[in-house]
Amino acid sequence: MKEHEDLTSKIIKLLENDSGQHVKDLAKKLGVNRTFLACYLKALENQGYVKSERIMSAKVYLNSGLKR
Repeated sequence: MKEHEDLTSKIIKLLENDSGQHVKDLAKKLGVNRTFLACYLKALENQGYVKSERIMSAKVYLNSGLKR
């Protein structure tokens, strides 16, 4: 459980510093599998921690403003 809390905190911090990032870029910065991260971000979005927007064909993730 601690690992997921750490990952969530890292994601939120990355999005606070540079909002609007593609899952591929986030996965590279975090050193995790892109497919895993896409599912993880969807769960965080469902919980309200992040939000996503479509910009042309790309889906980017933004900080929702909620703190963890």
